[in-house]
Formats: sequence, structure tokens, C-alpha cells
Amino acid sequence: MPELHDQIPTREKVLIIGAGPAGLAAAASLKALEVPFDIVDRADHVGGIWDPEREDSPIWPTMEMISSREQTQYEDLLQPVSFPEFLTPAHMAKYLRAYASRHGITDHFRPRTAVRAARPFEEGVWEVELSTGEIGIYRAVISAHGISQRPHRPDWAADVPGTVQVVHSSEWTGADGLEGRRVLVVGSGQSAADIAVDAARRALEVRWSMRTGHWVVPRRIAGIPGDVASAREPAMLGGLNARIAETVVRRTVGDPVEAGLPRPAQPLLEDRVIVSDDLLQRVREGRITPAGEVQGVDAEGVVTHARGRDAFGTDTYRADLIVLATGYETGADHLPEDLVPRTASGESDLFLGAFARGRDDLVILGQQRVSGGVLPLLVEQADIAAYMLAATRDGGTSPALEQFRRVRGGAEAAIPARPAPASGGLRGRLETAVGTRRVTPREVPSGAGAREGLVPAVDRETQLARLRSVRSLFG
Repeated sequence: MPELHDQIPTREKVLIIGAGPAGLAAAASLKALEVPFDIVDRADHVGGIWDPEREDSPIWPTMEMISSREQTQYEDLLQPVSFPEFLTPAHMAKYLRAYASRHGITDHFRPRTAVRAARPFEEGVWEVELSTGEIGIYRAVISAHGISQRPHRPDWAADVPGTVQVVHSSEWTGADGLEGRRVLVVGSGQSAADIAVDAARRALEVRWSMRTGHWVVPRRIAGIPGDVASAREPAMLGGLNARIAETVVRRTVGDPVEAGLPRPAQPLLEDRVIVSDDLLQRVREGRITPAGEVQGVDAEGVVTHARGRDAFGTDTYRADLIVLATGYETGADHLPEDLVPRTASGESDLFLGAFARGRDDLVILGQQRVSGGVLPLLVEQADIAAYMLAATRDGGTSPALEQFRRVRGGAEAAIPARPAPASGGLRGRLETAVGTRRVTPREVPSGAGAREGLVPAVDRETQLARLRSVRSLFG
């Protein structure tokens, strides 16, 4: 395999698979510790799903981001002040390319190159086959392929006849062309809500099938971005704070039940909330009709679903287009299926969502869903990965690495949710309220998604606190 931009053999390098936000974070962390690496991506440019030229991206041009600049930026490169508070996909793509340029990552980047297979022979020896037909040996792999590689489709979707168009949310490109068409959006989360709102701009009718209910919160609360306000939640108020938060949200956007949506399954501060300024109003206007879980579909394409809002019985709906916002399955096509064991609930057994237990040569980034911006988590995971891989270089070890190995083999719940200061990272990150505040640990219960092998959801602030605690082991 030809060497990329240097004379260091791949046997001494780490291979980063994917040049999206996670892959760029990993590259910057490795470079800060002078760990040699290559980074590959099937696309022409860095940016991952935010690359506007990428045809397999689940991002559409008019998509409205729900995370603010503060939660959608690397802390060693602030978003330009000329950018809006909530970035457009085009702004995010431009920002990621600037970040890659700032850290010289493009010097290590190989575009239009996918990984067909990455197989470990032994600890520290990986055989990697590229789409070019080349085969090389790397000492470690960081798989930053994201969560959109394996779209999940429910079993009943296979029974939909060809007369009805069916797409996964990853294939959604916007509402253009939906005039006069009836749309059924299936899914309970943020993507389903975003697509339902987008479709309602043009479609004749939009029906939204949900299995569970969630709170709906606005992008701004009292002039502050909602994800920032959530991150600054004063934990010492406990249950009182939960009641205050629910009251504020009801007064700001309204009660989801009163609007016609299912009752939220969790209290607000424990829920995977839906962030939207328009959703409840579209439901009140009748432009989006809530519906219950899909029960099946007949040979004519008529869908039977439970009635919405806790009503008994079923209804039918004949859609021209069905959009499956039903999530993504865990795993990666380029990794052996049995490489990462699963827990009893069906989730991949990755320590803090990224680290294969018992292995120092494999990191899988971005395999978790959170409410709000995920970038701070990716940065912390990338830092820990870089420290680990720097310590294992040339077969070396250190007290910090041995302590990390012990913690990695234990229970995540035992990790203190008292984060180290955010400025303790590899790239001199800024001190923020998010980085120093007290955190009330919250566990997101495993549900049907785990049984179906879907990418799991975690509480962002709890996970961020634990990651910073573990990162502090390395000093």
C-alpha cells in the first residue's frame, strides 16, 4: 500500500475510518500527541454527513439544526461570529473543512477511499482492505463511520407494495415535489418530527405515526439556546427543578398532550426531548395528524395503525409516500460482526460508547444518540483514544493506561459524574459552565431500540461528565 504523505509505514500508524466530526476530532487528538495516522473516507471531502456533495447523507439542504453554536463547535476553534446561532448544513460543512485545514488533517486525508474490511489478527495488528484493492497493516483502528451506515426498517415495511413509495429518513431530501401527496412519517424521535414539519410545508396531508411520546421544547428558552440552558441545569434543585422546567416549556411552546400528541413517557429532564419551534403549531393547525404505532399494511398499500393520543382501536391510511424515521442499527459493515460483544439488552458492549473492552487497538466513535449537540462527547472520546494509543505505542505502557484498563473493565455507573475542567483537554479547550458544573447522573433506560439492535441513546451531560472523569486519569 502506498504511504500517505510521509515515509512512516502503516504498521506504525492508526487508521481513522471516516472524516466527519468524529474522525476529525480523533485526527486532531492524535496529531496533538504526535501519534502517526491516516484518515480515509469514501467522499471527496472531509465533513462526513455534512459534506453537501455527499449523496448518501441523511442531511438535506433546508434542514434546521437543533443544537446551537456552543454545542456544535470544537472548543479550540470557535464558530465565526458571522454564522447564525443555529447553523445551516452549508455553514457546518464550511466549518468542518476549516477545522481540518487548521490542524493539517488534510495532509493525512485520503478521499474517495472506503474500507471494505478491517480484521484484527492479534492485538496491535490489523489487516485493512481498501476499496482500491490495496491491503495494508495498521496497528490500530478508530472507526468513526457515524450512525447512519445501517438504516433500520421495521418488518412490516417489507410488505408495502411497489405502488407506494417508501424511503428511510436517511434518504429524505426535502419537501419539494410533495404537492398533492399524502405522507406517512413513522418514528417517535427528532428526525421524524423534523421530517413531518418539513413535509407539512408542501404535502396535501401528513400523518405522523409514533410509538412513544416525548416533550417538545423550543430552540430558545428565555433568549438562551435550549441545549445550553439544559446543560446549565442547576442539579441541586432536584425534583423542584424538573417541575420548574416543565412549567417553563408549557408556557413557551405548550403542552404536547393538549396539542394532540401522546403523553411523554418520561419527565422532561429525563426525556429524549424533541427540539422544534414549529411542531406543536403544525399539529394544532391540523397540518400534521398524530397517529399511533403501525400495525401492518395490506396488499393495496393501506396502512393500519393504532389511534393516537391513548385512544383505543385502529385507523387506516392510504399514503403515497412512507418515510421511515426508525433509526439506525449498530455495527459497521467493515468490522467483523462478532468483534464487539453485546450486552443482555442487545446493545454493543462499548465502554463509554466508544472503547472495546479488553482491546487497546480499537475505538468506535459516534455510536450513541443524545438530545442536543453530540460534538462535545466526540471530542472527549477522541482525547481518551489518543492518550490510550500514545501510551501503547511501541509496546509501552504507563500507570495511567493501567488505571484506564481497570476502569474500562468495570461498570460505567461507578464512574464519578464530576467532570474535570473542560480546559484540561489536549488542545487547550476553553473553560465553560458546561465543563465545571455539578451533574446529576441520569441513565436512559434501554427499550425496544436495544432489542432491535439500534444505536442506543444516552444522557449527554451524564456521559460527558463520565468521559471527562476518565480523561483526567491521563493528567
